[in-house]
Amino acid sequence: MRRVLMTALVMLVVCLFGNTDLHAEKVESNRKERNFIKEGNKLYNEGRYRAAYQQYIEALKENPNSAAARYNLGLSQIRLGTNPSDTTQSAKDMLTNGCKTMEQIAQMGREKPELAARANYNLGNVAFESQDFGKALNYYKQSLRLNPDDEAARRNLRITQLKMQNQDQNQDQNKDQNKDQDKDQEQNQDQNKDQNQDQNQDQNKDQQQNQNQNQQQQQPDINQQTADQILKAMENKENQTRARVATGNQGDKSTGRNRSRKNW
Repeated sequence: MRRVLMTALVMLVVCLFGNTDLHAEKVESNRKERNFIKEGNKLYNEGRYRAAYQQYIEALKENPNSAAARYNLGLSQIRLGTNPSDTTQSAKDMLTNGCKTMEQIAQMGREKPELAARANYNLGNVAFESQDFGKALNYYKQSLRLNPDDEAARRNLRITQLKMQNQDQNQDQNKDQNKDQDKDQEQNQDQNKDQNQDQNQDQNKDQQQNQNQNQQQQQPDINQQTADQILKAMENKENQTRARVATGNQGDKSTGRNRSRKNW
């Protein structure tokens, strides 16, 4: 009977506390995760973003659900991706991955509102640097919804609004300038068209006048030549008539008439 009671007591202890070995492993895992994050933060603050990035990767291996490790990983990725001295495709991919990592944290507004607010703030900074002011504005607004006391997000929101106003004003000015240029071009085209028409009319008039002058200059020469020919022909005809008259007169004297002869 006593042996049965001891067995039952052991089973009760196991049911109440569970597997003590698994609990110990979880505690050890959390300690390693925190150590990796701590070391990563130290390297990050020293500007050694690549080494910090590796520490955050190790922390996520220990605890894939660690929001802090994932947030810090996104920060290091963005830092590596926005390095001015590195314009390689690898850096661009790192920035893209960093934004994706930060987006994951930004969606955790209910579970981790403070981290989500910081994630939206950092995404707003990235959008602002790329001059995507509309997207930056939305990120800063979301950051302030989660943390209304964030003065940095409020300041950046105001700066972004001013940038957008200036951008709109510049666009309006450019539109007005383009309209004025189009009007000027149209007026110049009309003026050029009128000038060309006037020039063409003047040229046509000049050409017509030149043609008339040429005709007038050529006409006397032609008429004089023709007149000379006509006069010469008339003189020849008159001479021929005189010759016939003289011959006729002689014929009349000899035969009384001038008979014509025909060949058979």
